[in-house]
Amino acid sequence: MNTQPPVRLKLEDAAIGFDQDSPLLESVDLEIRAGEIVGLTGRSGIGKTTLLRTAAGLVSPLSGSIVCCCTADTRAQKGAIGLIPQRLGLVQHQTVGYNVLMGALAGANFLQTALSLPSKKMREETRSVIEEVGLADKTLESVNRLSGGQQRRVAIARAMLQEPELLLADECLGELDAETARGIIDLFRHMADDHNMAILIVDHNPVRAKTFCDRVYQLRGRRLIPFEEEEPSSVLPIIGEASA
Repeated sequence: MNTQPPVRLKLEDAAIGFDQDSPLLESVDLEIRAGEIVGLTGRSGIGKTTLLRTAAGLVSPLSGSIVCCCTADTRAQKGAIGLIPQRLGLVQHQTVGYNVLMGALAGANFLQTALSLPSKKMREETRSVIEEVGLADKTLESVNRLSGGQQRRVAIARAMLQEPELLLADECLGELDAETARGIIDLFRHMADDHNMAILIVDHNPVRAKTFCDRVYQLRGRRLIPFEEEEPSSVLPIIGEASA
């Protein structure tokens, strides 16, 4: 009897990028199951964000196959994939509550989405998830008045409310102090363990990623390979270093 958690993302022999003759990554094989956190690391510009966007269905693979959330084709069901971009994608002049509520509307019907008309249940779930990430006292505050760590919590709460099977996070730990970074890491672990999400996260610091990810891969020379520990002098401190 197979007791393994279900696969949420699977790439087989995939070429990633925008130019068929010069892909960013080749022969990518990656499988992520529910409840796992998998880290991606590598130098700037090598293709980490493009790989994340490919997993999200925003960029098509140049070749090979990609299956998200066990769907029969390359397209995941609406709301099945959550994406936290590097710039977070928050509406700066709107409140915390408004921004988080946008996560619930990803799975709403056409009329609710078009007119931004949340149901009573959506509003209750919004309040609950804002409390879960520790921002209950900021619900009515504009996000442009929050700290960087608080804004990341808003983006995470928005993703949690969406209840995705697969969460993709791009550099959510960059430019954070040690205490704030640890708080965000705890939230990701909570989402994987208690909400059974599969999480693929880009982190420029591989040593830090190994402290909370189940597996860490590095992008090197067009290949995705398991991260191997380097000499201490060649890596960044575990917590609190600004992103490159």
